[in-house]
Amino acid sequence: MWNQRSIKSLIGMAAIAVGLTGAASASAQGAYPQRPVTIVVAFAPGGATDVLARKLAQKLGDHYKQSFVVENKPGAGGNIGTAYAGRAAPDGYTLYLGTVASHGVAPNLYKNVGYDPIKDFSPIGLIAASPQIVVVNKESPIKSIDDLVKHGKSDSSTYASSGAGTTIHLAGEMFNLKAGTKMEHVPFSGSGPAVNALLGGHVDVMFDDMPSSAPHVKAGNLRALAVTGKTRSDLFPDVPTLSEAGKDLGLEGFDVSAWFFLGAPAGIPDAVADSLNQTLNVILAEDDMKRYVGERGAQTLPGSREDASRFIASELSKWNDIITAGNIPKL
Repeated sequence: MWNQRSIKSLIGMAAIAVGLTGAASASAQGAYPQRPVTIVVAFAPGGATDVLARKLAQKLGDHYKQSFVVENKPGAGGNIGTAYAGRAAPDGYTLYLGTVASHGVAPNLYKNVGYDPIKDFSPIGLIAASPQIVVVNKESPIKSIDDLVKHGKSDSSTYASSGAGTTIHLAGEMFNLKAGTKMEHVPFSGSGPAVNALLGGHVDVMFDDMPSSAPHVKAGNLRALAVTGKTRSDLFPDVPTLSEAGKDLGLEGFDVSAWFFLGAPAGIPDAVADSLNQTLNVILAEDDMKRYVGERGAQTLPGSREDASRFIASELSKWNDIITAGNIPKL
């Protein structure tokens, strides 16, 4: 027969058991990661996104004492891999290396991109951003942004890009809209062929990604007129920003960069996301990481998860405005 003391004793033991179970569960959840983590890259191995992801995977692995492995899922301009990452389990064991293409341009450019850049992802944090560089052939009579605007208002002016719908293409459209120029877009199948056309004098100018054109500028084969970010590049501190060089030409506030962020499928536990954000910020503050990023013409972007979310939302809005104003057809 149960007396009052027995019942109280039983309740007490049950409470202790529940508490111990909860503590063990919390301990297990807090020991992230308990197995290898995958970082999805929506492009083929060897490109800028892949290289950065592998560097970050190595650094995260060092900090967490666990394997972080890059998985390449290329196709459809990055849409396939991005959609794949967005559908993964939100448990912290599938992460995603996102870009201006996946979370700025593509959702505004494609009729059916296959994912929702806001609803399907939880940003962990921004990683880095690299401005484009405005370059002309070393023999070109265009020696300044003022010269480029004047020439750009002629019927014969052209600018090269790595393909229709790329940020290189859209930066030229943004320039046309702001400066009132009418440069004709000449798309190529990749940055390499576009730069070769510029080196050969077949096009007038290119708004190129820094890693592609910087070596040619340093070698003296291309002339840098400006960079497209908010601040000057450490690689070319004497080259002005477009906003500086074109402040009286309608170009003040011009800001186009190739940026990268670490994300996860929406619904990742806050504790895991916060841990990853804190670790990411520690990595971005390390001298070797800052040097690695700086050598590629970029700057690290430490900050909170909320900072990343706000930034991505602002970029989506910006690229929507550019694509709409430029009457660029949906793909």
